Amino acid sequence: MVSRFTSAYSLLIARVSEVNLLVKRARALEKKSPILNSKEINSLCRSSIVLLSSHIEGYVKDLGELALDRIYVKSVDRAKISPRFFYAISRGHFDDLKDTSDPSKIAEKVFKFLNEDLEYWDKSGPFSSALPVDKFLHGFASPSLDKISTFFSRFGYADYKSDLKRHLAADFFSISNMIGNIVSTRNNIAHGDSTAAGTPADIEGMVEFALKFCRATDDAFASWMTIAMCSIR
Repeated sequence: MVSRFTSAYSLLIARVSEVNLLVKRARALEKKSPILNSKEINSLCRSSIVLLSSHIEGYVKDLGELALDRIYVKSVDRAKISPRFFYAISRGHFDDLKDTSDPSKIAEKVFKFLNEDLEYWDKSGPFSSALPVDKFLHGFASPSLDKISTFFSRFGYADYKSDLKRHLAADFFSISNMIGNIVSTRNNIAHGDSTAAGTPADIEGMVEFALKFCRATDDAFASWMTIAMCSIR
């Protein structure tokens, strides 16, 4: 029987329990004395936001890693895969070439590319070895809607936003705005903004919306993968 969600989403559910523990602690302190415990409550809420943003980011990376694994294990024919996929594998080499003008150094970098990545570059047939996860995932570090959409485009998935909108229906704008709020608040906290925080109730709302967002993302990406390449559920 095919699971409704991917293993990446199951891992997310387990990790979000860490955020719930922090919120539960903040709730308990709030109930005792919100004024006397304000600093600790604030600290717990800020930590919750940072952790939640990290878990959303980790979920998307896990989803990408799962897809890469299935593409190899299920011997997907490279003829079915978008050229952008191959570019994502070797992007580091191409970026190095863009930054180099000396002919000798260009030649060295081309030889390095051929030595490290040539096995992946073919227009047909399955990959002969596991795909380089670190290379493919490199550069994705913020789970904003636009960044996630750009990340999925590495697989050739261009309709993520429209599919997500269809899955979330009337909740699309409120949920996508909340994801944007989580990411921006997390960034403000990371840059030392002492006013960036939220209440325990705020964090509970963030968790609820984040899970709805990731469920819809899971369904959208997994459905597209099944049609485009192979099942990942």
